[in-house]
Amino acid sequence: MNDSQEQLVSEPRKVGYVWIVYLLLYALAVPWYWPEGYRGPLVLGFPLWVAVSLGAVLLLAAWTAFVIHRYWINAEEEE
Repeated sequence: MNDSQEQLVSEPRKVGYVWIVYLLLYALAVPWYWPEGYRGPLVLGFPLWVAVSLGAVLLLAAWTAFVIHRYWINAEEEE
């Protein structure tokens, strides 16, 4: 183990609901549930499925930033 891993007090992979949110957001980001050939209404010039996928990817980025900020605690930060 390297030095940085030994100094972790808390990390996100040990929090169960973090993984559930990731699974839900990834499932939403991949357009597997749309009917084949479905375009839907345009949202900002994109078909609905593209807008939903882009929105999910943005939520994934925001969720990742939140999780790192909230749950990734090093020993130096705790003191």
